[in-house]
Amino acid sequence: MCGFHAIESALTADRQSLGEIVHYGMKESSRLSNLLSRARSSGVKIRRAQKKELDNLAGDVRHQGVVGLLAKVPGEGLSELRTWLNEFVGVPLIIILDGLEDPRNVGACLRTAAAARVDAVIIPVKGGAGLTPAALRVAEGGFHHLKIFEVGNWSQVLKMLKTAGIWVLGASERGSISLDEFDLTMPVAWIFGSEATGIRQISGKHCDALVRVPTENDFPSLNVAVATGVALFETKRQRKVRAENP
Repeated sequence: MCGFHAIESALTADRQSLGEIVHYGMKESSRLSNLLSRARSSGVKIRRAQKKELDNLAGDVRHQGVVGLLAKVPGEGLSELRTWLNEFVGVPLIIILDGLEDPRNVGACLRTAAAARVDAVIIPVKGGAGLTPAALRVAEGGFHHLKIFEVGNWSQVLKMLKTAGIWVLGASERGSISLDEFDLTMPVAWIFGSEATGIRQISGKHCDALVRVPTENDFPSLNVAVATGVALFETKRQRKVRAENP
C-alpha cells in the first residue's frame, strides 16, 4: 500500500497485516517520524531506500515517499469463508465484487464497504483487477477493517451463501424491482458487476433478485462504486429503521 493515510489506517486496524515500511528522504517529516515510531512499536520492520525502489514498488501509484509491504495476502480462501459463514452471528451484509476491471473502483468499493461496516467482501481469485497497489491506495486503508475472501469455484461460493440463508442480490439497471421497494433487513449478499458488462452470467443465474437503483430514466446506470454506496447505505438505513421499530 502507498501513502501516509493508507499506512496510518493499517497501523490502527484490529488485524495487523503490515510486514515492512519502506521510505526515502534525508530529512524525515514529523508525520513520517510519527508513523515510523508507531510502526516500530507494532513490530513492523522499517527500511530506508532510494526513490527509484519505491517507484518500482508502487508502480503508477503516488506513494508520498512511503510504501507499506503486507506481511501476508489480505484475502482469505474458500475454507475460511465456509468457517466464517458457519460461525457468524447476526444478520450479515456482504458485498461481492464480480470481476471489476478498474482497480480504482475496487478500492472505492472497499473504502465504502468499510464506511458501511460491511461484514465481508468476496472477490474472485481470477478475473478483475483484484487487490492491486492502485486499489489499496484508493481504499485508503479501508481493507484493513474488512473481512476479505478471494475465492475460486464461483458457483460453489454462491450456493454456499444461499445455503447459509443469505439472499444473493444483483445490482443491475435491468432489475425488475427498485432498491427502495426491496426488503433489505434480511441477510444479504450484494453482487456488483464489472464496469463494462455488469454481473457475469454465472453470477446472475444464482441471484435471488436483480435490484436497480431508482435513477432518472435518462441516466439508468451509475458508476459501480457509487452504486455500491447507494445500495449499502440503503441497506443500513432499512435495518436501522427495523431495529428502532421492531
